Amino acid sequence: MDAKMIAHGILDGLSSIPHGMYLGVVRTWEDLGVTGNREKYRNQEETERFFLMIKSLGNPESPLRRLITIVITEFYQKLDERGKAAVDNQLGYGAGAIGARVTGQIVIAQTVASQIIKRVMIDKAFQHFVRFTTSAFLNVVMIQGLIEESARASRRMSKRFPMTYIRVKRENLDMVYFLVEKQLEPYLVFIESHPIDCKEIQNEVCKIVFN
Repeated sequence: MDAKMIAHGILDGLSSIPHGMYLGVVRTWEDLGVTGNREKYRNQEETERFFLMIKSLGNPESPLRRLITIVITEFYQKLDERGKAAVDNQLGYGAGAIGARVTGQIVIAQTVASQIIKRVMIDKAFQHFVRFTTSAFLNVVMIQGLIEESARASRRMSKRFPMTYIRVKRENLDMVYFLVEKQLEPYLVFIESHPIDCKEIQNEVCKIVFN
């Protein structure tokens, strides 16, 4: 993903369970130890953390909003003043419109979180997630598929974005990452990139916004 693509992904963010049944069957086999004890014990730990995340919910949006807020806040903090101005402009906040630095970070993070949540609410994975957290009205295979999708996304995060993974795993927020993986990817790439690469991405963002 080059700087221009990442920049467009960031700005897009500001403005179905894949293979659900298949994944459920695969996870069931692994849980039974058919594929070996390593996968069985790994799955047990992932399932436990998934349910711990579910138990911590005030509503289905809570962990999702928390995860997005953490990522967007770190992204915003890493920008220089020109980059922050570009993001503020893209969100419709003029110079000085959101006051102090800390207040501005909170406003930006919550605004972006709301926009991303609105987009994912129409996704099948999110709808199944909400149904599960409110009534558990899913068959065993679909529940297993949901947990497997969550676990696979968590593993991808640990490999691609280890710093963010370490931070969000403390609250089991990596288990809800699968709902917003695509939307958060450009921000995470920026957060974990070398400063030289970040500068290039930020320049592309500024070009798009100010030109």
